[in-house]
Amino acid sequence: MSIERVDTVSSEPFIGSRATNIGFAVLALALIGLAGRLLSYPLNRDENMFVSVASQLGNGDLYRDLGYNHLPNLAYLLGGVFAITGTEYYLLFGRLLVLAAWLAAILGLWLIVRRLGLGLHVFFASSALLLGNVLLLGTAGMLVSNNFLPIPLIFFAFYFLLGALDESRGSKAEAFFAGLLVSLTIGMKANFIMLAPTFALVTLLAPSTRPLSDRIKSAFLPLAIGGAIGGLPTLAHLALDPEGFLAHTLRYFTELQPAYWQNVDEPKVVGLAAKILLAEQIWFASATLLVIAAIVGMVFATITRSGLRPLFDWRVILLTILLGCSVAVAFVPSPSFQQYFVPPIPFLILLFIVLARFVSGEGEGAKILVPVMLAIAVTSLALGASRIAPGLMQFANPGKWESIALKREVAVAGQGAGLQPGARIATLTPLFALEGGYSIYPEFAAGQFVYRVAPYLPDDDSRYYRTTSPSGLEAFFDADPPAGILVNRAEPIEKALAEYAQSRGYIAYENQRVADGFDLYVAPESSRPE
Repeated sequence: MSIERVDTVSSEPFIGSRATNIGFAVLALALIGLAGRLLSYPLNRDENMFVSVASQLGNGDLYRDLGYNHLPNLAYLLGGVFAITGTEYYLLFGRLLVLAAWLAAILGLWLIVRRLGLGLHVFFASSALLLGNVLLLGTAGMLVSNNFLPIPLIFFAFYFLLGALDESRGSKAEAFFAGLLVSLTIGMKANFIMLAPTFALVTLLAPSTRPLSDRIKSAFLPLAIGGAIGGLPTLAHLALDPEGFLAHTLRYFTELQPAYWQNVDEPKVVGLAAKILLAEQIWFASATLLVIAAIVGMVFATITRSGLRPLFDWRVILLTILLGCSVAVAFVPSPSFQQYFVPPIPFLILLFIVLARFVSGEGEGAKILVPVMLAIAVTSLALGASRIAPGLMQFANPGKWESIALKREVAVAGQGAGLQPGARIATLTPLFALEGGYSIYPEFAAGQFVYRVAPYLPDDDSRYYRTTSPSGLEAFFDADPPAGILVNRAEPIEKALAEYAQSRGYIAYENQRVADGFDLYVAPESSRPE
């Protein structure tokens, strides 16, 4: 099958300066509101693993000692930020990294739109489709996790691929950077593994006007070299400790997590029928539904105007394949959670931009593109307004940002309870302890994610884990008692921590507010560890 390249160079000018100024002003306000929401967003269970583990780099092996269970790139990225800045505001700097990723994603859209010769109306529409996406304005895009951070990497990888496969000036350097970013994306979140083979395949097939030998030399090989370099962190772990690495990544998600959820009496989405219903609620709502409708409309407009030929453009084929793969991948994990349905979103937005190129240009149909794009932008932002608008007020009040208030409240509570700086606290919410300037057990660096699967560890894999379990908690603490114990009452799994504290005479400092729903227990002064 040949892959056609269809160039429909837009003759449309950018929208007028007054409209442009208004557009950028609205975009700036939306980004400020997003920043306020992000920096004020409540701490989530997942952040205890990503942020806490990253803060402990250098205190043990990432997997065997600290219990990380994803590919390593995010841990090293966060750890690098913490080391370079010297910060102890771990959550704040993690959230700022996510904010930087949002800004980078908008920049990536701008560059792609410019490279494809489209107007600002397409940029505003695509940016609004990202900013107004309700899924991304929830935990998936507000937390320090590996759910949103891959998106800007995908945008820039596609941008460089466009340059690498340009018929008139194909660039080996851009092919290299595309490969590098693809591997960095996969090392951030394994769900995007399909990027590697699809990008590699398209460099062999496009542009069809070049001989295969030229495509291999100018695009495929540089892409492969960049991919190999970008994959070094993951490849190093796989080479140096294959069994430990696979036990904490592949087997954690395919064996341990399913075993845990099968034995937990909590609401969960399992089975294909239930997952389809959840996908329907997420994908057929808000800006995601809007971009799907826009894509369908532009496909029909393209066929009406130019026939099927434009739809065989390599960019359309690539994004369609990636979209299909990302939809399939979303249904693989079990049980399902909302964040698993993020992967199709960047490919939908990129496909929206590429298809806009084919309905641009001259003719009656093209004349309505500007108002349609602006209508999409306004509607998208309106869909996210109930979440973005309050962020404007939150942004103006840094003292109430969760990422700052958390550190202050934990420190005050610990001082009121008589805990010394650096004292070790036992908790499955380790970020609370770290923000307060206290130390944690490596066994709990990943929060509850290793502790809760410990009862299901097979003998062959237990040697790769540094952890304890509810049944072994008393012996574990008796051998090395903590100065304090912090318990989240909303988590049934933490009941054993409270029971241990009460059985050993720890003093409950309920009047010292750490956070709503948390209890702080402190060892009697006579028995506190030095």
